[in-house]
Amino acid sequence: MKKFYVLGMLGLIFCSQLSCVHQQPSVPISRSGVEKSVLYEVNINNQEVFVAHEECFADTIFETAICELAERTQINISFNNIISKYRIRPDSKDIKGEVDGNELSFEITKPQMLVIEINNAPPLLLSLLPIEEDIPKPDDPNVMYFGSGIHDAGLITPKSGQTIYLASGALVKGRIYGEDLENVKVKGRGILDARGYTSKQEKICAIEFRKCNDITVEGIGLRAGEWWQTLYLLCNNIEVSWMHLLSFGVNNDGIDIDGVTNFYAHDCFIGCGDDGFGWHALDAETNGEPPTQNCLAENCVIYNTHAGNGLRIGASMETSLFKDITFRNIDVLEHVHAGIRSDHSDWALCENITFENFFLEKPGRPIEVKVEKTRYSNTTGFRDERGAIKNWNFINVQSPGGKIELAGFDKLHPVNQILFKNCCIGGSPLGESSIVKNEFVFNVCIENDQSTCFVY
Repeated sequence: MKKFYVLGMLGLIFCSQLSCVHQQPSVPISRSGVEKSVLYEVNINNQEVFVAHEECFADTIFETAICELAERTQINISFNNIISKYRIRPDSKDIKGEVDGNELSFEITKPQMLVIEINNAPPLLLSLLPIEEDIPKPDDPNVMYFGSGIHDAGLITPKSGQTIYLASGALVKGRIYGEDLENVKVKGRGILDARGYTSKQEKICAIEFRKCNDITVEGIGLRAGEWWQTLYLLCNNIEVSWMHLLSFGVNNDGIDIDGVTNFYAHDCFIGCGDDGFGWHALDAETNGEPPTQNCLAENCVIYNTHAGNGLRIGASMETSLFKDITFRNIDVLEHVHAGIRSDHSDWALCENITFENFFLEKPGRPIEVKVEKTRYSNTTGFRDERGAIKNWNFINVQSPGGKIELAGFDKLHPVNQILFKNCCIGGSPLGESSIVKNEFVFNVCIENDQSTCFVY
């Protein structure tokens, strides 16, 4: 009897906990300083979520909605007309929807970044984030706190040990710059709008950390202007997560690193007008030649328009070593030039680079890996030399079409030891006919033992 009583009590406690979760399974994020969409209405777990109409830098339009999720989630989207066609991207998620007139509904089981396309309307970005934890207090002396509303902050320069917090509903106009800092956090569910505070001529980014250690950027939105959106230069121990970036002009790279050790980017949406990830090494004469190593990007969605590539290792590689770098579970929805590109233009040894579960949704130029002299090669006279590419692994990389191009510079600066395992082009296992290479490419291996090709 006691046994059944204990089990019954545990069951009641468990059901009670589930009930508590069901009472608040999602938290819509409020917005400031943006127009309401006239195209879409979004309802998540029976809660209305504000949908913004955002005219991003370089005249690209997205409708956007932000919500925190705790569990299995029902999403209902009302469009302003009868739905004749729709697409829930990334395609690799294989999310099935149901259409009833002007209503689209579907279910997901965890936080993620999705792009919904209906008819020929501007896309709807759903930034579906995890429930926020460790929310700082507004009166904490170690917190630069931006509450709900519009803030004209200008240049934001934190000190070591500080947190920059953008609360739900905050629209912070300005940019963030830190140098020689340790233990800085940028977090929240608000938006940093850097338009008007960046500069291509002066190479001013929306967020830049230089010579810093232990930096965390989590959960915020970024709307950048000219130049790269984010840069981490000569840094160690960086984590960037759950960001949604939207900026589509010239040189609007998404997340760039240079001379970084221990870098981790995950679960971000990178809407960009240039390279989604731009991982490179510029200006060895000024910055020295520190390696970039032990870097991981995973579970990210890239939407590249206007110029550039899905991701790029290079072009400038003015350093000693790029080593132990992995891109995993990456979806490139749109890319202008190549999906994966390395136009290695300088002298670094680039080795042990892995691309795993990498899905391109656009045919064209899926992979280009070349050692060459380009307009990006060092021109200061510091060092005019080519490098080499060694031990690159492409595992379950899928593209709806196109050729793979590999090219070494010469026998001393080759592309060497390239593995394609379970890769697919156009819905079929990768074969030699889909690879174009020159005489300075050695030891290319194709394995298709367990290939399951995605049908586009």
